[in-house]
Amino acid sequence: MKRKWEVMIGIAGAVLCLLFLGGFSLTITSMEESIFEKTVFPILQESVSKEYVSESFEAVNVLAIWFGVTLLIVLFLVVTAVLYIWRNRFPKKAALFYTLAGLATLIGTQLLAFPLAFLFFLAAGFCLFRKKIEYEGVDNV
Repeated sequence: MKRKWEVMIGIAGAVLCLLFLGGFSLTITSMEESIFEKTVFPILQESVSKEYVSESFEAVNVLAIWFGVTLLIVLFLVVTAVLYIWRNRFPKKAALFYTLAGLATLIGTQLLAFPLAFLFFLAAGFCLFRKKIEYEGVDNV
């Protein structure tokens, strides 16, 4: 039995994490404070006064770095889970690593990326609860 769905859902979650978390992290960490003040800060201006541009820039930059670290952890956990589930060898270990990837996504993004974490929890559930179908016939006597 191939575990195609578990692998595809896990890789889809990793690719979406790479796009969203990695894109945000790369964009913000490569941005200068003057560009931040012109583009991003006006969006945040409702809750932050103009005097706190540098503090706001520093906070968003720290968040972007945190997202980048989270992305690296999640990618490592998903690759490990895919290696364990490959050819249906260790589905329980793969479920553990998918669950850890989901928890890392939730904690690392402060619950912002819960739809992405849901994909990892879904893959973990498939690893645990999807059973091999037994067929009756000449080959299975």
